[in-house]
Amino acid sequence: MNEMKNTMKRCTIGCLMSGSLFLAGMPTAWAETVQIGSLVAGQVEKVMVMPGQNVKTGQLLMTIDDDRYQAKLKTARAEVKLWELKLADAQIELDQALDLFDRTVTAKRELDAAQLAYDVVKQQLVKAQGNLESYQAWSKYFVIKAPVSGKIAKINAPKGTTVYKEIRR
Repeated sequence: MNEMKNTMKRCTIGCLMSGSLFLAGMPTAWAETVQIGSLVAGQVEKVMVMPGQNVKTGQLLMTIDDDRYQAKLKTARAEVKLWELKLADAQIELDQALDLFDRTVTAKRELDAAQLAYDVVKQQLVKAQGNLESYQAWSKYFVIKAPVSGKIAKINAPKGTTVYKEIRR
C-alpha cells in the first residue's frame, strides 16, 4: 500500500496542531498535537490569527506586552554605560598611580590598590554586559510564531489575557 502524509496541521494558540494521514487515498483519522506556549509572562497585546485560519511556519501568531521587559533592558543598558564610565575613571587612577610609582613618589601598595580597583570595575562591566546580552536574547520571546505550518484550531489566549511563563521539568 502506498502511504502519503498530509503535513497540514491544526493549531490552538496556547496551541494544538493536528493533521491527517492518508492511506491509499483514503483519509484515516490521525492527529498530531503541537502546543505553542510562552517562555515569558505577560498580557497578550495582539492576536494576528483566527480559528480556522491556515498559517505558515514562522508566521506571527500573537504578541505579548513587553513594557516591563523594555524598562529592564533600558536599565541594563544604563548599567553598562555606568560601568564603562567607572572603568575610564579607574584607568585614569591606575595611570596616575603608575606614574607616581615610576617616579618613586609612592609605594607599590598604592599602585597595587589602583590595579585592583581597575580590575574590579572591569569585571563589573563584564557582568553588566552579560546581563544586557541576556535581556537582549529574551526579546524574541515576546512574539509567538507558528513553529510549523497548519490550521488554527483554537485560541486559548485572546487579547488582554495574561499568559504565564512555561515551566519546563
